[in-house]
Amino acid sequence: MPLLDTPPATLCHSVLEAFHIQSDIERLATINENAQTLQKLRKTELDETRSALRSLSRSLDAAKSSVEASLTVAAKREHAKTILDLDKQKFALAKNVTELEKSNHLMEASLAKMKDEYEGLELESPMQSNTALSEDETILRLKIYRSFGIELREDGAGGYSSAIINKKDQGDVAMIKLDSRLKRSTYTDFFWDAI
Repeated sequence: MPLLDTPPATLCHSVLEAFHIQSDIERLATINENAQTLQKLRKTELDETRSALRSLSRSLDAAKSSVEASLTVAAKREHAKTILDLDKQKFALAKNVTELEKSNHLMEASLAKMKDEYEGLELESPMQSNTALSEDETILRLKIYRSFGIELREDGAGGYSSAIINKKDQGDVAMIKLDSRLKRSTYTDFFWDAI
């Protein structure tokens, strides 16, 4: 005795007709197509984003290189400028030192010449004895002293009690007390040291 009055194939067809799965199959196909399209779009968008990121990374590297090059060039220019300024200062200082040395040599020569003239006048002078100087010699001696910035102060007894030395270059004044007990060479040394 058969279990089913209707053959199974017929039953399956009738069940299939009752469920109307064709529309579901079409929808699944549409969903599958949409999913594939979406996947392609996402892949395209991801590829474009990666490409843009690579381009931005290259631009950033180029900008960094440009900034580093600019900083290097600026540092080199600043270094060159500093070296040039230091060279100018060095040459100016060397020039000043040379001029000062030249001036110093001239002053030393002038000082030695004046010292020799003064000592010559001292030797010619009859001052070795306690006799008074003649008026001409006194005037000449006072002129020499004044040319050195030395002013003698009289003691009121025909002699001199002190010497005032004007140091014009230093803006200073020195005073030396004169004592007849000391040698003339001692005062000469005082005057030259003070000048």
